[in-house]
Amino acid sequence: MTDYAEEQEGELEALESIYVTELEILSRDPIIYNILIPCEIRSLEGPNKEFTVGLKFKLPEEYPDVPPEIEFSECEELDADLQKSIIIELNKFAEEEVGCVMIFTLVSELQDKVNEYADNIYNKKLQEKEEKDKVPVFHGTLVTLETFTEWNNKFILEMSGNKVKVVNDKLTGRQIFLAKVVTLKSVKI
Repeated sequence: MTDYAEEQEGELEALESIYVTELEILSRDPIIYNILIPCEIRSLEGPNKEFTVGLKFKLPEEYPDVPPEIEFSECEELDADLQKSIIIELNKFAEEEVGCVMIFTLVSELQDKVNEYADNIYNKKLQEKEEKDKVPVFHGTLVTLETFTEWNNKFILEMSGNKVKVVNDKLTGRQIFLAKVVTLKSVKI
């Protein structure tokens, strides 16, 4: 016959040495404790976003031959659907581990799931940023044959308005030079 209390106390002692600041014992009869897991979501700009996920374990008298009751005690960053799926997966994992002490393994599984969630958020933001960077930002008017023709006609009219002005029926050297330049520009090649 297995001494359940001895196994539970031994596991609790090991967990206290592993999770020195993260473990909070809520009750010793029945054994109920809370483990807070620090997590972070990497950020593309600025500091990483840190948050805490807490799991509350209630050990039945027959633990480890019966899986513990598991629930979230703190999980602001995880949406309700993700919480449900994680609890379902942890309960399945606990069912597979019946007969062995399993809290450390369950906490490790939770850390893996939360890290995977955080990495998915980071990768999604990174992909969105890369897609945003790939799309060239267009400034100005799109040049088509019609818009170019319209602009060209305005330009020719504008330039023809700068024709040489005759002062005293004589042209200056500069006026003659500019007249030749304007004439060359108005010639279509």
